[in-house]
Amino acid sequence: MSENAKGGFNMKYVHFAITFALMFLFRFVPPFGTVTPYGMALIGIFVGLIYSWTVDADNLCWGSLMGLVALGVTDFGNAGTALATAFGNESVMLMLLGMFFLGMLQESQLTEWISNKLLGAKFTQGKPWVLTAFIIIVPALVTILVNATLVSLMMFVIYAEIFRQAGYKKGDLYPAMTLMGFMLVNSVCLSLFPFRGWCLMTVGMATKAGVAINMSGWIITEVVTIAVTCVGWMLIMLITPGCKVDKLKEIDITQFQKDSAPLTKKQKAVLAITLANLVGCIVISFAGGNEGFRLIMKNIGVYGWVVLMIAIAMVWKVDGQPVLDKKKAPAFFYWDLILVVAAAMVVANQLTSATTGVTAMIGQLVAPLMSLPPYAFLLALGVITFVATNFANNVAVTITMMTVAMTLAVQVPSMNLQVALMVITIYGVIGLMTPSGSVNGAMIHAHEYTTTKSAYLAGAIMMVFLIIVMALVVIPLGLKLMV
Repeated sequence: MSENAKGGFNMKYVHFAITFALMFLFRFVPPFGTVTPYGMALIGIFVGLIYSWTVDADNLCWGSLMGLVALGVTDFGNAGTALATAFGNESVMLMLLGMFFLGMLQESQLTEWISNKLLGAKFTQGKPWVLTAFIIIVPALVTILVNATLVSLMMFVIYAEIFRQAGYKKGDLYPAMTLMGFMLVNSVCLSLFPFRGWCLMTVGMATKAGVAINMSGWIITEVVTIAVTCVGWMLIMLITPGCKVDKLKEIDITQFQKDSAPLTKKQKAVLAITLANLVGCIVISFAGGNEGFRLIMKNIGVYGWVVLMIAIAMVWKVDGQPVLDKKKAPAFFYWDLILVVAAAMVVANQLTSATTGVTAMIGQLVAPLMSLPPYAFLLALGVITFVATNFANNVAVTITMMTVAMTLAVQVPSMNLQVALMVITIYGVIGLMTPSGSVNGAMIHAHEYTTTKSAYLAGAIMMVFLIIVMALVVIPLGLKLMV
């Protein structure tokens, strides 16, 4: 790239032209199969987004913005509708609100203090793999109780500070593998309880179909799967060439111990607000109800609580300065991340809508699997779900694959539908390979210490690893416990 610039020609113009052609001209390619003209337009925009993010990992904004404009000149509506839909997405809204907390944490240098504490901890001295396991597994398990997006955003900046202080460079494999490890454990934890959150969709569909889910069998299978995922990923990092922890082993913890003492008044205030935010989110998640005070808590919700904490932080002053300075916090906003998530979510949602014909095409491709033996079918169904959800909307892919599973269950009574639904639920939400797969996937690709190469390499390793976990743990254990 630098050579092109020296010669007076910048390859970014070529990348811009290719992205433009994909987003605005691919729609004129004749449709195929069940895909509609609108579907062709969406495919072009989707591929254009992936291309722009791949060729210019240092600036993910322009491709994301072009994608929203391109979406505005399709049957979806106008550009204003596309922007409103993108930024009206709940995940994007929560990330925008979360950026105020990140700005507060970074401006007060509390993230640096936390990373100093972690790097200077005595129990990790000379034990880089113990430190790695701690910073990956502990915060990932916290997402069982706390909103996963909020925890991920906080770890997003803490990891960056740890990598910086340890001396890692952008594109090194260790940062990408660490981020991937945290996000994959985080994602697997989403399916732990079949009576909460993401899993409620599965239970609802199963109930309508007259299928009773074995709750205890599901939870035990998930607990074992989470444990295997945690231990297995650490072993994967250990044996992966290029995933080096030498920089962590060579650090002098005495310097980090000196730099981590003690908290200033403002840092204490920021820490108090941050903890109050996390604890409040936990309480609201479990205590919300349909009457009295519980109804009030339900109506406030996680979003309302986060907004309230931001307001308090802006009013609360320490030494004459607000804990959250509205003028300084926006300087720490990660616009690359926000725009990638905003564009990826709206395009992925539309790509698998009924009007594109893409979902119908997936159904046709999966139909031949019905002739496979039960175990082989469950494995194939899980793998297809896993691959598809890394490119398209999680909900659309999951519902499509559940419909296929329920159709087969009518024809083949011996098939364990409970296990099929569980496998689809777990793997339908692990979209970490591409930026369009999920919010977590977008965060990995937009992180300042990853490149397109390191993110996709870690993603490929993740895909192979979790397919093995599916084949050797999830399905066999599910078949044994969920009867």
